[in-house]
Amino acid sequence: MERFVGQVFWRDYPQPKQYESNADHTWRMAMMLVTLEDKLSQEIDFKKAMKMLLVHDIPEMISGDPSPLGSDGTGSDSHAYDRDKASEKFNKENQAAENIFSKLPSSQASELHDLWLEFESQSSYEAKLVKALDKLEGKLQAYEYTKGVVFPKHRDFNLAYGVESYKMDPATEEFGEILLNKMKEDYIEFKV
Repeated sequence: MERFVGQVFWRDYPQPKQYESNADHTWRMAMMLVTLEDKLSQEIDFKKAMKMLLVHDIPEMISGDPSPLGSDGTGSDSHAYDRDKASEKFNKENQAAENIFSKLPSSQASELHDLWLEFESQSSYEAKLVKALDKLEGKLQAYEYTKGVVFPKHRDFNLAYGVESYKMDPATEEFGEILLNKMKEDYIEFKV
C-alpha cells in the first residue's frame, strides 16, 4: 500500500524542499489549540480535545491521505464534494482505525477509537474545534508552500473548502478570516 508522508497539493507546482509530515501537521494543530484555548467562546475539555487532535489522522497511516483537490484542482471528484467518495474514505479510515487501535489495551483502544469517531461525526464542541484547526492548518500549509502563487482553481478551492468549519467559534472564524485575507492579498496566478 502506498504511504503518504506529506500532502501534495498540486502536481505541477515546483516541489518545496520538504513537505509537511503528519507529525508536523499535528504538532502545529496542537500549538494552535494551546494558543486559542483562552480565546474560545466557551470552555473546552482540553485533554479530550488534545487527544482527539492527536488521533484524528492516525488512520491515514494505513488508508492514505487523498488530496481533497481531486484530479482537476476543484475537489469536484474527491471526498471534498462527492458524498460517495467521502463515505468510501470514512470506511477505509474506520477499518484502519480499528486495526491500529486494536493493538492497544482494550480500554485505550475503545477510548481512542471513540474519540476518532466523535471527530468524524462532529458530535461535540471539541470535535468541531479540532476540525476547524485541521482545516486552518491545512490552508496555512498550502499558503506556505506556494506563498500565494497558485492556479486560479486552486485559489478558489482554498478560499471555499472547509471554511464553514471555522465558523464554529468567533476565535477560529477570526483566525480563518485573517488567513483567507492573506491568501487573497498575496495571490499571484501560477503559470506553467
